[in-house]
Amino acid sequence: MIAVGLGVAVVAGGLLVAGGRKEAPADAIAASAQVKDEGTKALGEPPTENVTLPPGADATAVYAVLTEQIKTLSQQAMSTDAPDLRIRAFAEIEAKLIAFRKAYPGTKEALDAGFQLGTMEFGMQKLDQAQKYLVEFVAKADDTQHEQVGYSRFYLAEIYRGQGKYEAAEGEYKMVISKYSDVNPRLTQYAQTNLDGLAAERKVAVGAEPVAFSVTSIDGKKLSPADYKGKVLLIDFWATWCGPCVMEMPNVKSVYSRYHSKGFEIVGISLDQSRDKLDAYIQQQQIEWPQYFDGKWWSNEVAVKYGITSIPTTVLVDRKGKIRYKTLRGKQLEKAVQELLDEEV
Repeated sequence: MIAVGLGVAVVAGGLLVAGGRKEAPADAIAASAQVKDEGTKALGEPPTENVTLPPGADATAVYAVLTEQIKTLSQQAMSTDAPDLRIRAFAEIEAKLIAFRKAYPGTKEALDAGFQLGTMEFGMQKLDQAQKYLVEFVAKADDTQHEQVGYSRFYLAEIYRGQGKYEAAEGEYKMVISKYSDVNPRLTQYAQTNLDGLAAERKVAVGAEPVAFSVTSIDGKKLSPADYKGKVLLIDFWATWCGPCVMEMPNVKSVYSRYHSKGFEIVGISLDQSRDKLDAYIQQQQIEWPQYFDGKWWSNEVAVKYGITSIPTTVLVDRKGKIRYKTLRGKQLEKAVQELLDEEV
């Protein structure tokens, strides 16, 4: 996992691309990046056409060259502050890996490409895609891929936790702790920390009421979930340093603009440390909904109450004051907001 933004690193023979996370393995490298969510593609469907793979006599030879190409693309993505360039680099990596899997199905290299895709999609918050690739990898991996399986199980635990599948998450965390403690001591530590935090996570499970808080926004307004009864409320945990958060912001703004007059509200919980950067971003992006900021980063008062260990994280509350969805993005968020607004109170 990455502490801030998105990062790319070579981990266990594969790409690691991770989103805004509270803690990170020491070998992970932080950098902001994100691929805009255009809906989940079918597993194995190339995101672009006419992908050219490097020449080679067999899958092993082709994959060796492809891996070097991907490392170069990853370095390019990490060396620029331009979101569009990062987007293109990660999209090209995705396309090359998918094209390789189609060209050399059933090979060990194709399975490794699936692991790399799973870690990359996980970091880019394309969790349905990530889950499919990682489940496939764990099911087919052999003993020589022990390290990669350890990481895969941790990512799956994180995905299940985000989906509210706490028993499945607990099982994967325990598996990492009991069978993959030799992979990376810090990975084991994070698995134990997140396992211990599942109790707090269950407090904000779907169907529960949002955890109460009463804070003051940066423009002096009182913010409390109880004050939004009768409205559809999105509690959005984010930060300006978080690549996925920034790339999702245009979609959040679009949903707010379309549905605010119909009863949709947003409360932003910023995990920024710099008030100046937050103020500048809000002004630049013309964000209209209230924001809570206390400069405490991951120790943000509201974030701690909600057990937040990764961002972006969203909690969508219906008109009756019950949590109905968590961590929705893109078209899924708009669909859920419209659904909840159409419900009778």
